[in-house]
Amino acid sequence: MQVGKTEEHPLKEFYGDIHGTYDRINRIFTFGRDVSWRKKAASECLRFNPEKVLDICTGTGDFILELAGQVSEGVSLTGYDFSGAMLEVARIKSQVLQAKSEVPNIAFVEGDVIKMPFKNEFFDALGITFGIRNLIYENSNADRHLAEMCRVLRPGGQLVILESSRPQNGPWRLLNSAYLQFFLPYLGGMISGNLKAYRYLARSSKNYYSMKEMGTILENAGFVITKSEPLFLGSVMLLVALKK
Repeated sequence: MQVGKTEEHPLKEFYGDIHGTYDRINRIFTFGRDVSWRKKAASECLRFNPEKVLDICTGTGDFILELAGQVSEGVSLTGYDFSGAMLEVARIKSQVLQAKSEVPNIAFVEGDVIKMPFKNEFFDALGITFGIRNLIYENSNADRHLAEMCRVLRPGGQLVILESSRPQNGPWRLLNSAYLQFFLPYLGGMISGNLKAYRYLARSSKNYYSMKEMGTILENAGFVITKSEPLFLGSVMLLVALKK
């Protein structure tokens, strides 16, 4: 299955523009459910007590902060993203959390997933929440992104993905598509001031792979699917995979 297309999008520019309102809009559009979804994904990511965890496309840090709240001392957490503006929000949130409670230190690293500055097989677990579609949807570097994720994960290590999905139920799929096409981009654009960014985010969510298609893509990239769970009536997928 081909996972890369030639059309590109100015994602770094998009996220640089919307970083200040990103969390608020996420809460609105998921009816606050994204918080519980991240808790579930973090629990899966930590299931086998990894010592080194990488959060890819960490954005404003919601997922890695959830990981920090669930792990014990001695676990190394790294958040990786190409948007310096998003990472700055994540750093501030991390400092606030650390001031309130004892949580592991988090290293935030800025860079592109196409060439990550980590050794081969360095991490025991990888997490990516609502970010993988930016790496493979209409992205000519899709295969290279997947290969790089596989490279930095040790054999037998876990990859946990939380992402939008195409629902299988016909009526719900139509309602979900209408919501993404006619509601999300305009309200998101109004709140953030960047309609173009939310048109892309809505369209990529609406047209993204089904859970089964995403499983095939990961299998072809060197992973074995161990769990596939639909969330929010199939509008969101939780996938857990092991590196072969």
